[in-house]
Amino acid sequence: MFVLYLIVFVGLTGVGIIIPLFPFFGEQVGATPAQITMLMALFAAGQFVASPFWGWLSDRIGRRPVFVLTLAGGAASYIILGIAETVPALYLARVFGGLMAGNVPVAFAAAADMTAGEDRSKVMGRIGASFSLGFILGPAIGGFLAGSDPQATNFLLIAMAAGGMSLLALLLSILVFKESHPPSKRNSRPLDFGSSAIRRSFRFFGMPVIGALIVMNFIFIAAGAIIDSTFALYANKAHDLGPNAIGYLFTYMGVIMAGVQGGAIGPLTSRFGDIFVAQAGVALYLVGVALLIPASTFFGLLFALTFLTTGVALFVPSTSSLVSQNVPDSEQGAALGVFQAAGNLGRVITPMFSGVIFSAYGVTAPFYIAILFLLPALWLAQKTRSGIRIT
Repeated sequence: MFVLYLIVFVGLTGVGIIIPLFPFFGEQVGATPAQITMLMALFAAGQFVASPFWGWLSDRIGRRPVFVLTLAGGAASYIILGIAETVPALYLARVFGGLMAGNVPVAFAAAADMTAGEDRSKVMGRIGASFSLGFILGPAIGGFLAGSDPQATNFLLIAMAAGGMSLLALLLSILVFKESHPPSKRNSRPLDFGSSAIRRSFRFFGMPVIGALIVMNFIFIAAGAIIDSTFALYANKAHDLGPNAIGYLFTYMGVIMAGVQGGAIGPLTSRFGDIFVAQAGVALYLVGVALLIPASTFFGLLFALTFLTTGVALFVPSTSSLVSQNVPDSEQGAALGVFQAAGNLGRVITPMFSGVIFSAYGVTAPFYIAILFLLPALWLAQKTRSGIRIT
């Protein structure tokens, strides 16, 4: 299990290097705020398309080969990003990078392979903590390499650092990781990319608990994508923070996520249950977004981010655990792939307009839209917790 945590941590360190600084990659080639958020939507579109595929494929050929393929592709996407000199080149880099980043459900499926019952929530939390640790180290590396002046930043160096992390995770997958999904548990159904595959994906919506979780994940992540796609621009315009300071803010958020997911998820889910923890995550995230709107000082910003980040840290592993507990072993990858794809669809839709709202109505205007998204997610979590099936 430790090797899986290490692969996730190293791979997400590369992602963490890029995410806080990506708006500055866009500005370097003359992209507008609307184009920058659209680029983020394209990355999520790649994840949306690829997540179910990588999940289904891992159910059939194992988790390890999928890690190898996607990490190699991820390293290549960072090279394309580093040499991009036009907005269309950034489009290519982010779409391809999104396709390769669709391996998140495979990591959760591998964790599910190795655990059962009450231990699953705790292990899902530790996988989430490994993601978070990547977002501690990654933004710190990115912030250090970027400096305070976007005009003087060496973006090629930053992209190569991220690519190096993907290559290190690739080597760990090849040399150290032992396959967690043996042939005896694999799905023998032939791969099908036609209408029957789509129907099989949609049947998860009709399953008790699973359908509600998929819809909830879509809404929650759609709200989060509004924040993610505009936060660096907001922090720069409203608080005059440069690339390095923004990178260190993401490191601060990673510390919170790692602490909550690595130490608190297990005890909380054991005492209150996964769905209560998920509902608490939505509520805390909503409070954090609301606090961002009036934040006028750096410490006010940190206070808001503390609530917001704790909400994400609670929501992601608890809902992933619920999905894994409600499907058979042979469909872990597929179910988690559809679940992740729903979230990725949310990441596609809202960044398509968040940049326009940011430019037209002010730097905090997108946060009001995020709150409107979070309210139905909170209601849905309450209904699911009460045992009412909603699909």
